[in-house]
Amino acid sequence: MRIQSRRRAARIAAACCIVLLAGLHTAWAQHPGEAAYDKVCVTCHGPQGSGGLAPALAPMSYDADYVLAIVREGFGQMPPISARELSDDEVYQLVEYLAAPGAAAAGGGQAAAEPEHPDLSGIWQALNAASWNLEAHNAEDGVPAGLSVVVGETIPYRDDALAQRRQNFENRMTDDPVRQCFLPGVPRIMYMPFPFQIIQTPDHMVMTFEFAHAVRIIYTDGSPHPLPNDFWMGDSRGRWEGDTMVINTTYFNGQTWFDASGNYHSNQLNVEERLTPRGEDHILYEATIEDPEVFTRPWTIRMPLYRRLEENLQILDYDCVDFFLDSLIER
Repeated sequence: MRIQSRRRAARIAAACCIVLLAGLHTAWAQHPGEAAYDKVCVTCHGPQGSGGLAPALAPMSYDADYVLAIVREGFGQMPPISARELSDDEVYQLVEYLAAPGAAAAGGGQAAAEPEHPDLSGIWQALNAASWNLEAHNAEDGVPAGLSVVVGETIPYRDDALAQRRQNFENRMTDDPVRQCFLPGVPRIMYMPFPFQIIQTPDHMVMTFEFAHAVRIIYTDGSPHPLPNDFWMGDSRGRWEGDTMVINTTYFNGQTWFDASGNYHSNQLNVEERLTPRGEDHILYEATIEDPEVFTRPWTIRMPLYRRLEENLQILDYDCVDFFLDSLIER
């Protein structure tokens, strides 16, 4: 298994930097990083990091080394920027400049205090057999036995959907989308047997997963879902209800399964997740599933997520594309 910490840090930083949207103070203090920013970044990212052709960058809250990795390696449509155009020192200065744009502005008033919410940042993992089958099941070769994580024990399928469920189960070794290295979708990505990391900001929550380098960006800035589209991972919008992060995800493409046994949904799926901290190292995870084309009523899964506490822990790589291509070559 290959450890690509620099590339992984770049992916995390890119996901976070691309989506940071926040209000700017009207007055900006002069800062050494302003000149560096205006030299290279302002054309795309707008005056004072406010956004333009490319997303907003202010207020920047991420480690300068993360940002430096993005600057040097590029990301998406952003090309790599050489040290001749922007030195390392200049990158550090502009990150500091974007971190608190109005902090030193003359006469600037203090912003209203943000309500305090639990910090869910960290590396987490589900420890159960839900990834193989959400319902209770016996052990098989390579499959651990498991209790049901479904509230009420069984999934309330419509009669006309059970035939597809049975067909999926019979062909699960070949038809499971995850075996073809497609993204697992939501909520399955949350309880696969791989750790994932949560990075929390005032306006966004980013989840980065070991499986296939999957990333979820959960907008908590009050913005609505976009126009209808179809995504493997859906479109997620979050809000706080007391100490609980509530995430609504919709606009799925209907091509993912809930587990490896063939429990499935249509493109009408809507998922509401609830993440409630239960002490320092546990999160109660609940996901309510609604899909009138497949199920007779909404239903819920419930399980704990556990904080990984190993020293120097990091998200590693599970490059399923490589494994999938190797299997095709062997055939």
